[in-house]
Amino acid sequence: MVKGGKMENLLLKGGRVIDPASNFDRIADVLIGNGKIASVGHVKVLRQGKVKVIDVKNKIVCPGFIDTHVHLRTPGQEHKENLGSGSLAAIMGGFTSVICMPNTSPVVDNVETLLKVQATAESVGLINIYQVSAITMGLAGKNFVDVAEMKKKGAIAASDDGKGIQNPRALITAMVMQNLCLPILLHCEDSRFSPYDKRSEYMYIAMVLKIAEEYGMPVHIQHVSCAESVQLIREAKARKVKVTSETAPHYISLTQKDLQKIGTNAKMNPPLRTERDRQAVICGLADGTIDAIATDHAPHTPEEKAQGVEKAPFGIIGLETAVPVVLTTLAKRLPMMEIIRKMTINPARILGLKGGTLHPGSVADITVIDPYLRKKVEADKFQSLSHNCPWDGKRLQGWPWMTIVAGRIRMMDGKLTI
Repeated sequence: MVKGGKMENLLLKGGRVIDPASNFDRIADVLIGNGKIASVGHVKVLRQGKVKVIDVKNKIVCPGFIDTHVHLRTPGQEHKENLGSGSLAAIMGGFTSVICMPNTSPVVDNVETLLKVQATAESVGLINIYQVSAITMGLAGKNFVDVAEMKKKGAIAASDDGKGIQNPRALITAMVMQNLCLPILLHCEDSRFSPYDKRSEYMYIAMVLKIAEEYGMPVHIQHVSCAESVQLIREAKARKVKVTSETAPHYISLTQKDLQKIGTNAKMNPPLRTERDRQAVICGLADGTIDAIATDHAPHTPEEKAQGVEKAPFGIIGLETAVPVVLTTLAKRLPMMEIIRKMTINPARILGLKGGTLHPGSVADITVIDPYLRKKVEADKFQSLSHNCPWDGKRLQGWPWMTIVAGRIRMMDGKLTI
């Protein structure tokens, strides 16, 4: 539940309003009342005193961004990130909703742990925080979690993210039986190969797509990183296989050469690939093969990342840089409508969430972007507790200017208003 902060009647005046859910893209006003979208178009306010008017000329007004893949380290590793710091990072990054993966300590594989996380999220109450259930107990790939019960208690999907289910029979059971309860989000990694070997990803995806096709069950593939994976998904969609997929900002903006230059703050799983793979992933976004962009925000301490490339843990932070990285990389390759679609309504539809739209009557979760703002990434000034950011020091263009959650202004002109 979102709480705290002043709920005002707001009029966002004169911005470029983009709502992919209705293919709306024009200069317009957005009126917000009682935490919901009241109207979109040319709005004339007769009693100015009761409505706060905010000039958003030359800015983009769109639905609040939804991140389908974050690690906020709660429970068990709150020294890296917690739901409070993660919420602030999300707000600064223009995200109004985040979906937390279950590979915590302990793993979110039981109702007791799930309820504790949800209680913490409710006590923070700054953004919409959703929790994913594990598929197997302890992410061990063997004994299954009671996902039907987890769904009853509020889990919105199931995933063993961080580990691929290696037993094909267990994978089939997860995809066919558990999918009847919750959407299945799959980390596609064949452990017989090194993660640096692309076959680890695309051969696993080939198996997943075969199962999805044979049983007619939907599946969502996480963090697509290589050309072969994109092509397999493209061909499967052409055959009407029920598959959706996501990639991350780092796979469209960085390559393995950046790992060599940047070091462990560019080490993640799947790892960065070649320039050919980067271009293939961008093409996959452009032609609709890849449906969503998610950060895979994965905080780690400086001490952990200082262990060297071999020992340092996988993962980078991404909530506070996702929008400028995506816009800087894709602005000349995809229409703005399509970029926003992959960060709003598509994630909402994949996970069955409300939101991702500016339709009148919907909750007023809104992101306002200044597409002309160009500034340097300064990781030491982030709201995240961790600073493992591969873009630190780089100049990027197109930053969130305002974040509104359920009608409450959480950030404006780059400053928190909590």
